[in-house]
Amino acid sequence: MIPGYKLANTKERVFLPMTHVSAAGIDIFTNVWLVDKTQDFETYSNGLRIDNRYAVPNEPRVPYPVYQRAAIDGQPEWRSQAAGIVFHTTESDQAAFEAGQIRNLKRIGEDVLRFVKRNHCYHFLIDRFGQVFRVVQESDIANHSGSSVWADDRVIYVNLNASFFGIAFETQTQKGQDLASATAAQVHAARVLTQMLRNKYRIQAANCVTHAQVSVNPSNMLVGYHTDWAGNFPFLELGLNDNYTAPPAAIVAFGFDYDPTFVHATGARIWQGLSLAEDQIRSQAAAQGLPVQQYRSILQKKYKEIIATLKASAAKENSHAT
Repeated sequence: MIPGYKLANTKERVFLPMTHVSAAGIDIFTNVWLVDKTQDFETYSNGLRIDNRYAVPNEPRVPYPVYQRAAIDGQPEWRSQAAGIVFHTTESDQAAFEAGQIRNLKRIGEDVLRFVKRNHCYHFLIDRFGQVFRVVQESDIANHSGSSVWADDRVIYVNLNASFFGIAFETQTQKGQDLASATAAQVHAARVLTQMLRNKYRIQAANCVTHAQVSVNPSNMLVGYHTDWAGNFPFLELGLNDNYTAPPAAIVAFGFDYDPTFVHATGARIWQGLSLAEDQIRSQAAAQGLPVQQYRSILQKKYKEIIATLKASAAKENSHAT
């Protein structure tokens, strides 16, 4: 078990306001149930069909720590069930989505599926025809969001492999593109898959986010280390809140920053959440009577201490296992 996170300097203790990080709204869950299950396929009441022929086990999901937004320096709370979904793109080679390219589309899709299976990349992959493949079992972790941060209105999640499911669209990011780079079949499949997972695990809409929103680079303390779905994810088409209006938790909770490269990756639509996060940082610093940069440094120190604790615990567990 990871020891409780402790601040090195109690004079630097800071309490974060419990602000919502997603668009306001009451969570509505679609009642979805399993209709039929064979060794190879599952079908659900909302039309979802999951191909299980490529499913593989990985490391079991074990209790993971979350940190209270109201007092990050307190004892972590331990959870064992997945709390959210991170949407990814495979960034794989693409063929034109037309009838004359069927052979290439199938070949590329099979290559991508074999790669993500071999590397335990995601829990689910949606190919360009809208077929949903289970890759890593829901009970296990997938290697989809290593250095990452997100938060709902109560707690902060750090390194989301253990706490969030990973769903990947077989597509490639087109920088500056305003429309979703997924096919209509993929968007429909993602909607019914998201409905099933949210209903089964009672996942908040606020915790359904994109890889670009949660990815961070600890070496330079910038958000957006990965930029897939940085600005054109079809939240509303999936029946979700528009989480691009949410202030990125890495900025608000841990003082991360962003650079022009990341802003460019969001395309024509600049995140409203980025400017809201900057406003929150300024108001929180003012409430503490601190310059903004000093306040950022305090938050960044908290993040680094949490990460150091997590790494030390992981190293200890690995040594015991060997």
